[in-house]
Amino acid sequence: MLLFRAAGRLCACELDAVREIVAARPATRLPGAPAWIDGLVNVRGTLLTVVDLAVRFGAARAEGSAGSIVIVSGAGKVFGLRVDGVRDVRTLGGDALEPVDAQRDAGGVVKALAHVGAAGDESALVCDIEAIAREALAVQDGTTTHG
Repeated sequence: MLLFRAAGRLCACELDAVREIVAARPATRLPGAPAWIDGLVNVRGTLLTVVDLAVRFGAARAEGSAGSIVIVSGAGKVFGLRVDGVRDVRTLGGDALEPVDAQRDAGGVVKALAHVGAAGDESALVCDIEAIAREALAVQDGTTTHG
């Protein structure tokens, strides 16, 4: 799992979904897109939709271009996740993952809670990359109601 911070929270995603990590850069906003869609960025000639995880989790949008963009693939789409910063990579066994209930799943984009501290005392929200991709695709298709 790749560990990173978004909205001051420790988060994670499966490493096999990660394509690349690049320095954050300003995004071109998309008219009518929900606030959690940061916009489009150009990465070596390819335009990518960027999801601001902090905003998706209900926090305020970070000002400036600090942080990173984690380029991921899910639901047949390549897109970016704007995060505060990348922490490290960890191998987590099945016993380190705990399912989340509907009150803690952030609208369906968090699929588990990972216990990542040495003594299991630190937790990370495991992002559902497929669900985030489906939301981003719905925005492009004009069918989203979230946000």
